[in-house]
Amino acid sequence: MKVRHTLICFFFLSLQDGNNGLVKAQIYARTEGGDVTVQCSSSPSGSRIILCKEPCKQENNIIETTDDRAHEGRFSIERRNRDVSVTITQLTKSDSGLYQCGSGSSYRPFEIIVVDALLDDSSEETTFYPRSGGNILVGCYFSTTETRKYFCKGRCKENDILVETAAYGAQRGRYSIRYVNGYSSGGFVYVGITQLTSSDSGRYRCGLDKPFSPDSYYSGFNIVVTDAPTTSNPNQAMTSSVPSASTATGSSRPATRAPTGVWLYAVIVVVVVVIVSGLVLMIFCSWRNIKPDGLNTSRTSGGTNTEIALYENCGPVSTCEDSTYQSLHPASRDQDQTYSTLTHTQHA
Repeated sequence: MKVRHTLICFFFLSLQDGNNGLVKAQIYARTEGGDVTVQCSSSPSGSRIILCKEPCKQENNIIETTDDRAHEGRFSIERRNRDVSVTITQLTKSDSGLYQCGSGSSYRPFEIIVVDALLDDSSEETTFYPRSGGNILVGCYFSTTETRKYFCKGRCKENDILVETAAYGAQRGRYSIRYVNGYSSGGFVYVGITQLTSSDSGRYRCGLDKPFSPDSYYSGFNIVVTDAPTTSNPNQAMTSSVPSASTATGSSRPATRAPTGVWLYAVIVVVVVVIVSGLVLMIFCSWRNIKPDGLNTSRTSGGTNTEIALYENCGPVSTCEDSTYQSLHPASRDQDQTYSTLTHTQHA
């Protein structure tokens, strides 16, 4: 099975209906996101040309103009040498339907079918990933024409048939099938599923003739239904979330984190403060230790330094010697200074 991007996409198909017979409307099958250009009836310059979607009433006119060129969003119409054509770009599935374009009484009907893929009857397969709750529509092209058309899942046993018909279309619940003859030969089998759920994931076949016949023609493909995308608040990452009292144990809610750089700066500042404080304390203690122990110095108004020695209390029998230093007047500093040591012996 191969996805055809050229030959199949440009097939002109004649729409046939089991009840109404041949309807003269060309069908243009395109994949979603593609473009389509349709040739309309000719119209002389200056006359009114219209593009509308069925039912073509005044309010359903997409473009109505007497100019040679006009556009409305993704829709445009152009007249060149009396030949009128319309173009639709960036097709969506909502663009599927019947249209008319042209001038006066010579409107030309056409139909657009927007599908997820157009496949052929080769042996290769492809996989689709639609969203849960969405729809899927696949066109399977066959070069031959058979009476019965079917759509099945899995091994395509009797109970695996989703919908089948010998007419040109049928629907069974969420499943649909439609057959469109080719312009010259062969045709398309369009199969679709609406309101997809995870249980719709699996392997499918669309084919012609009896599903159990050895001469059956089919194309296979796989569907993997994915969860619908959730809407996220772009400001969510900027706010913190505080769990409520009813939050179950073990569950967590996202909260904002302080930037790593802020923590790094804070740690550096703390370390520097600790180091500086330690250095200051060490300097202070060293300064205290340098000052002589047991000696107080005072200065008199006359400029004489008086040193008072502090003594420990000695016991009754002691060899402690009280030493007294004589302080000389500052005027005598230039002279030879003599120190005398007086020894006082304590008696019992």
